[in-house]
Amino acid sequence: MLMVAGPALAVAQEERRQYGPWVWSVAGGAVNQFAADFSDGPGDVSISRGFLQGGLGYAWDRNTSASVSLGIGSTDYDFSSDALIEGREPWERIEDYRLSVPMRFAPTDKMRAIVIPSVRSYAESGASTSDGRTEGVLGGFSWKFSDTLSLGPGMGWFSDVGDDANVFPIILVDWQITDTISLNTGRGLAASQGPGLVLSWKANSKWSLGLTARYEKTRFALEEREGRTAQVGEDASTPLLMTATYTPWPMTSISALAGVEVGGSMALEDGNGREIADSDIDTAAVVGFSFQSRF
Repeated sequence: MLMVAGPALAVAQEERRQYGPWVWSVAGGAVNQFAADFSDGPGDVSISRGFLQGGLGYAWDRNTSASVSLGIGSTDYDFSSDALIEGREPWERIEDYRLSVPMRFAPTDKMRAIVIPSVRSYAESGASTSDGRTEGVLGGFSWKFSDTLSLGPGMGWFSDVGDDANVFPIILVDWQITDTISLNTGRGLAASQGPGLVLSWKANSKWSLGLTARYEKTRFALEEREGRTAQVGEDASTPLLMTATYTPWPMTSISALAGVEVGGSMALEDGNGREIADSDIDTAAVVGFSFQSRF
């Protein structure tokens, strides 16, 4: 989700050159994961996520820009009455808040770079937002090999809730395979660290279809409760999604999505970063929608 204001501003710059350098953006959506069983015990869980984000950016030219993005979201976990994570009580609603400052620039004619520092908070409703706060940065550069291919490395670094820093690699891809098919680095639909990959087919000026894959991992502070020793929760999975995107007018799009989340797992940790319980989750069906608009 952090990637919304940066790439959105990049796409919009050429279209807005005649209107001025300022670009406002808004994005949001909701995703529902249907009930999935615990692989190693009784019970199931369904998940509903929602988010809303706004941003303001300024572009000095088509390759140089900076923006500020604010986001808020929540994830509601509906565990069945017999669901436990290795005999321990799971969590309930997780709230998240995000502030990011995407910056783009061009060190050379063929090189493009992006840096996105951010501050986030992920915490169970009732827990302190400061306990769930993390800071970090996404950054990378791409090299323009041809008019249809830009490629390069990147890296993300974030402090972690209840654990050491989290470091992960990123691949920045902008490949126009044919006139209608492209492969790009894409953003997440909700709270997440790092982008995934999106393969798109542009059917016409209004409609496009896509396949997207990414790894999602969210860690959050838990509310203190009597008898609860866990202080940190973790939810991880790999969504594989099909998308259909409608663009009613320039710089505005609405997407419907459907697919599955595979490799799901949930874990509990104490305040020292020691895992005290974990459970795998069966493959789950997912549906949702998202929108974004720039003006």
